[in-house]
Amino acid sequence: MIFTKKYTIGQMHCDPYSRITIRNLALLMLDTALDQEKIVEKDIDMTNFRWIIYKWDIEFLGEIKEGYDIEIETKLTHTRKFYAYREFIVTKNGEILARARAVNMLIDIERLRPVKISEKLKKSYGTDTISYNPPKIKYQEDLDPVGEIAIRLSDIDYNFHVNNAAYFDIIKEVTGIFDKDIQYIDIVYRNEIRDKKFVLGNMNKNGKEIDFSLTDPKKEKTYCLGKIRTYV
Repeated sequence: MIFTKKYTIGQMHCDPYSRITIRNLALLMLDTALDQEKIVEKDIDMTNFRWIIYKWDIEFLGEIKEGYDIEIETKLTHTRKFYAYREFIVTKNGEILARARAVNMLIDIERLRPVKISEKLKKSYGTDTISYNPPKIKYQEDLDPVGEIAIRLSDIDYNFHVNNAAYFDIIKEVTGIFDKDIQYIDIVYRNEIRDKKFVLGNMNKNGKEIDFSLTDPKKEKTYCLGKIRTYV
């Protein structure tokens, strides 16, 4: 089942170069997915369950700039145990500007554990053709520390932990690059950031590739890790 929603990119969505930030693009894609969830799951009791993002792959094929009227198309392609694989395509006048895949995990909010996706929920979504296969990433965990990054109150969401989309802003602080420089980003969430004032940013840069992670200051717990490929 494919669901599409239209947006106009405003100044509040963009970086200093009038290009949409990764954080805001992720939020718009999640907004599109949420609208589809309300339709598909309307006859399913989801009171004790919640989808969380486990992994993002986001790739730009063109610029998404202030004033653009865009369409975001999403579909859930398949499931596996407690994982659901969702794709996104961002277009302007039929031209594909970005594509993404989010790996979602179904959580029991009382037990705070992943739960197997029910047959009823699988049937409601169905399956669809896989049209985006992100590159396979070999993650590096032995990275050079860059420095501690302060957690802002605006990063905290209604669950009282750092919102998954806010990680993109924190990662920019670690790597020192602008959104306009990012051609592809992959991120895996390992542990939530809760009740923390600072996290340690770590990275290695090799040409156009940047490996990054956010950890606790002693590097005993990894909150996320991933890879960025830049245009230059």
